[in-house]
Amino acid sequence: MSQGGYATVVGFVAQDPVQRLTKDGTRVTDLRVGTTRRVQDRVTSQWRDADTSYFSVSCWRRLGDHVRASLRKGDPVVVKGRLRSRTYDDKNGQPKYVVDIVADTVGHDLNRGVANYMRQRPLPVSVDGDPAANGAPGPAGERDLADENDMVDDVDEEAMERFEQELGDGLNEAEFAAQALGEGQAADVTAPPVSY
Repeated sequence: MSQGGYATVVGFVAQDPVQRLTKDGTRVTDLRVGTTRRVQDRVTSQWRDADTSYFSVSCWRRLGDHVRASLRKGDPVVVKGRLRSRTYDDKNGQPKYVVDIVADTVGHDLNRGVANYMRQRPLPVSVDGDPAANGAPGPAGERDLADENDMVDDVDEEAMERFEQELGDGLNEAEFAAQALGEGQAADVTAPPVSY
């Protein structure tokens, strides 16, 4: 049985992810995640926000690259990872104790919105036997994301325009589900699918 302390945090991205390099050149993306509990006032029976807790999250190597390319401030997010405690001295020389999360998994919270997933394509295998010639993974076994714009080529522009139009038309849940399932599969949806 594992003795590691694991945590799952559901919240929002409190600030844009920032990538840095360690002394040995390893990429780490730092992320701040906030989570706010909802509580019900016993007197008025109204729901309100309680205090917000903030967590520092470290995302290493490829996960960090994907977090930096995918998440922005305000995005709903789910983070799963190991708890790591550390101490440091503040500006006044006083020791401080903090607990961070080293992320294993990070993703959008789909309860609060729609996301578009793009699988990273594998790199071509070198014919000459020289992996560096084709931009294949280096000694660390991973390639850097040279430019976030490289991934835009994988997007079906026509599908994105239709999706934006559907969102702009204010489809109700039944219509949206019918379009997502396609004609013939939407047996339990009452509204007919919208045709283009």
